[in-house]
Amino acid sequence: MKTLQILATIISLSLVACNSKNNKSSGKEKSDTISKTLKTQEGFELQQVNDSLKAEKTLKSIIDTLSKSKDSYKYHSDTLEINYGYIFSKTIKHLFVKQNFQTTNSINILKLENGEFITVHKQTEWSMIYINDSIRDVNGDGKHDYLYHWYPISGCCSRDIYDVFLQKTNGDFTEKIKFINPTFSSNEKIIRGLCYGHGSPLYKYKWNKFSVDTIEFIYFPDSTNGNKYIRRKHNNETETGQILKDLPLEYKKIGYSFESQE
Repeated sequence: MKTLQILATIISLSLVACNSKNNKSSGKEKSDTISKTLKTQEGFELQQVNDSLKAEKTLKSIIDTLSKSKDSYKYHSDTLEINYGYIFSKTIKHLFVKQNFQTTNSINILKLENGEFITVHKQTEWSMIYINDSIRDVNGDGKHDYLYHWYPISGCCSRDIYDVFLQKTNGDFTEKIKFINPTFSSNEKIIRGLCYGHGSPLYKYKWNKFSVDTIEFIYFPDSTNGNKYIRRKHNNETETGQILKDLPLEYKKIGYSFESQE
């Protein structure tokens, strides 16, 4: 009970320090708000430094408190998320802390080893590009991974991006593996999606432990390929490929068609 009371105090202080986010806004609305309050690049960078200092202070307080507790703990608000326990592994305890500020999101994942918290993942991203994040088994190996979903503020075409951090056997995490417009099928250990750019092909990758192998690229009909669907091994329009009568059903099932590219 004492631990929970201390955490409640920490949370209250962090909520005062952080900016309230009662209403979720789009990336453009966030960008407009930031540009109005931070008129110069210097001001923007100063705000980032301040956010970082607040994040480190709050994280330290949370670690100091939870290191004295054997209980699992969860807390969620617009500005702070704490999740402590067997959230990634059945045998290793992890602490997940996400802090949302005006300019940035701060994410920290730590594992409990020999009574001490050890950082296994840390990242800071612009808040204006954030969509959501999730904890799930994305590569079908039975261990939960961390996915950070974001959308760039500039570009010509669809660019839904997922940064994937796979959990290792010892509770650590891999470096970032980046996917654009993906659909994950953990049961198949397959990733299907659309490459970036006008006239870009569909892709299919397969997980190979902590990396991916390329299976194929499917090009849509256009004037450069005789208006036929083409299957190629590499993302290369000059490569001789296999002519297909139609788009394979596996891609139709996840919402792709020739009409969707027009």
